[in-house]
Amino acid sequence: MKKLGYGVWGMGYGVILLILISCASFKAAAPENFAEYSDSPSDKFKAVSSDGILYRVSEYEQKAEASIDFWREAFLLKMKNANYKQEDSINVSIGGKAAIGYVFSFANSTGSDLYLVAAVQSDKKMFVVEAAGESAKFENRKKDILDAIDKITID
Repeated sequence: MKKLGYGVWGMGYGVILLILISCASFKAAAPENFAEYSDSPSDKFKAVSSDGILYRVSEYEQKAEASIDFWREAFLLKMKNANYKQEDSINVSIGGKAAIGYVFSFANSTGSDLYLVAAVQSDKKMFVVEAAGESAKFENRKKDILDAIDKITID
């Protein structure tokens, strides 16, 4: 299984003034044909497919109040500056609330990877869903990932 580098997972909302909180207030399930796993003590929900597509749901507490428009612009700028190319905007909901969502691509020595991110605010928290993997394999799993995102509940 190809191991995705820090560049894919390291782009999450954690780099733009959010901190992870200690107890999760969401419920998530693995997309179809994914297996849940835990590689360290964490409140993040993680799953992986047999072909190496990664899926993660995280909850962050905002250090300062900001609108979803602020986070949208900050995230798009961060991804652009990291040489990711926006491929698509996606319409999803997390916990029954409309979320911002994007799919980005990133070229690497073996082809390209896709990185999906969706986020929604609830009170002073930000819920973030990420999925990443090799482009062709990712496209085959995209519907299952989007279905899983839609089934996330926020307590």
